Parts: sequence; C-alpha cells; structure tokens
Amino acid sequence: MNKKLLAVALATAFAAPAMAEGVQIYGAFDVGVLVRGGSEDAVGDARDTRYQLGSGMNGHNFIGFKMSEDLGNGLTLSGDAQFAFNLDSGEGALQGSALRTITSTLALSGDFGTVVAGRTGGARAAWIKKYDPFGGFGVAGALAVTGGGVGGGEDYANNVVAWVTPELGLTGLKGLLAYTSTLDSQDVNTKVTGSSDRLYAIALMYDNGPLSFVLNHEKLTLIGNGEGTNDLRVYTAGASYDFGVAKVYGLYDGLTNAGTGWQVGVSAPVSEKTTAKMGYVTTKVRGGTNNEAECSKVGVGLTHDLSKRTRFYTDAAYLTQAEAGTGCANQGGINTYGGTHGSAVGGTGFGTGYGQWGFDAGIRHSF
Repeated sequence: MNKKLLAVALATAFAAPAMAEGVQIYGAFDVGVLVRGGSEDAVGDARDTRYQLGSGMNGHNFIGFKMSEDLGNGLTLSGDAQFAFNLDSGEGALQGSALRTITSTLALSGDFGTVVAGRTGGARAAWIKKYDPFGGFGVAGALAVTGGGVGGGEDYANNVVAWVTPELGLTGLKGLLAYTSTLDSQDVNTKVTGSSDRLYAIALMYDNGPLSFVLNHEKLTLIGNGEGTNDLRVYTAGASYDFGVAKVYGLYDGLTNAGTGWQVGVSAPVSEKTTAKMGYVTTKVRGGTNNEAECSKVGVGLTHDLSKRTRFYTDAAYLTQAEAGTGCANQGGINTYGGTHGSAVGGTGFGTGYGQWGFDAGIRHSF
C-alpha cells in the first residue's frame, strides 16, 4: 500500500539555484561492486552469494541542467531537470528507455517565496534520504526497507503545483503547500494514474546552523486503481543535529491503516577526508497478508574523498524480518535502492532484493 503513497517533495525548498544566469550542466557517474547473500531468517531458502557490477549505489547516475534568470523587480525564474541512466548497462529505469526523467521543474521566486510547477520527487522519500546518514542509497540505505512505514522506494509526483513560503519570522523556517492530481511511482507495477487521484501536502521545514527538522502531513485519495476510493494519510517527522564531532539523524513515519517505521543514524568525521556512518531502520506493516510484519536493517559505511569531486564509498548491512513473505527490503532481501525499478541506479535484477546481508564498494564522481 505505501508504495502507492507519495508526497510531494520539495525538501529544503525549491529556491532559485545559486548560480550565475545561463545554463549549467551537472551530474554524477557512480560504479562499483555489490555482494549479497545469506538466508532471510524465517524465509527458508539459504541463498548462494551473488557478485555483480553495479552503478548508482551511492546516488543516482544522472545528467542535469539548471538555468536561472533575473527578471527584475525581485523576481527570479529558475529551472532544473535531471535524467537518470545505468552506467553499467546503458538502460534507463523503464525498459527500452536510455534515460529516465527524475525531476523537471520550473520555479518563480520573489518576496512571496517560491512557486514550483513540474515533476518532483516524493517528500516522504526525500526526507527519508535527508535524515539517513547513507542518503537512502547503498545496501545500508533506509529507502530499500519497505512496508507501511519507512521506505518503499523513491516515489515521484507529476503535475505538481507547490508553494514554498518565505521565512516565517525565524531564519531557516519555511512552510510548504503542494498539490498534484497525478501520481507516479518508480515501481511501474504500482503506478497510480487517473485525473481523480489527488494528493495534498503541508509541511514545516527548518534548516539553520547545526539543526534541521521537518514536520509533514499528507492526504492522498486513490481512485480508479482497482481498490476503490481510499483516503490515506501520512505523518512524517525528521530531524538532524550536527555536533561537530558527529551528526545524528532520526525520522518517524506513519501511514494510516498501513504501518509505521522509524530510523536513526550517525555520521562522524574520521579525518579531513574520511567519514564513518552507522544507521538502523525498522518498519512494521499492518493489514492484508502482511499483518503486523516487521522488518529491520542495521548498516555501517565509510566514505573517503579522493578529490573535491571524486569519492570512494563502501557499506555493509544485515537485515531481519519477522516472518516469511513479509516483503522485507522490497522483494525479499538486500537492495541498494527502493522500488522494483532500482535499475535506475543499477543493472538487471539490481532493483530487486536478495539475501540477508550485503556489501557494496565503489567510486562516485560528480561534475
């Protein structure tokens, strides 16, 4: 159920890009190795260890375009579009497609705040990533733990209209109002379409100094997807605080009649270029065949900056689930990204879960 629920994600606000007027080309290349294996507790198949080349394990492989123009009178027009691809296979997220649109937005900013229109990422997934020391990706990332609570893949919203307020009397404090009538999950089998599907989102966001937090509420009405009419609500609260010697993260996520989940994590600089990470994510699914099913994952990782734009990363994770067939970590195992079409960040079969433990290591170059 939760894979059909998405929020409209404008995370820390779609302010105009901090760049000179004109068009900026940017993106990232990410490739490495992935090892997965082990049985899954109550799932009775002891699986062989699998080794494979993978891409996008530390974040999307993508190419992006940003533009910004000063319109005068305090108004700025800005646009941003990102297109994902698989470095190791040349495929996009959808079969036969070389590129997949991640986001594509046009925004108008002024004293009134920022008005955004276009295709955006789901707020719920955006904040799961923001308050996860692994950014949601990799075998230790929180996004790949499914269920009614935390995780369930990175969802997207088409035809979004959203307003990010100016600061609400306190530096770093902003509000978000958003609406869309067309939902699009990365998981093509759970794509929700139809002009009657509606989602409203309201959030309070704060980012200033060492403290960041979000309070988010959404209402989603699903019509015409074979399940009748359903009103679903999601409540998300996340926060992080940077103590200097370490940064701590936490998030709670609840979906009415479907489940709850939470995640905690910490990252700490080991040296000027090296950062160690640790995280724990758990979710409890309610209703249907997954009645009161639980899934948990613990992960550790390390990143090392080889230069200003090139990073080495490695992660390891171990997961448990309460009973067989509960869908722990997407389709029953370790995954590096949520959603069946994790192929947006990996090769064939990369998006589906496998095994009880996993390890990844790779290099990511941003430009």
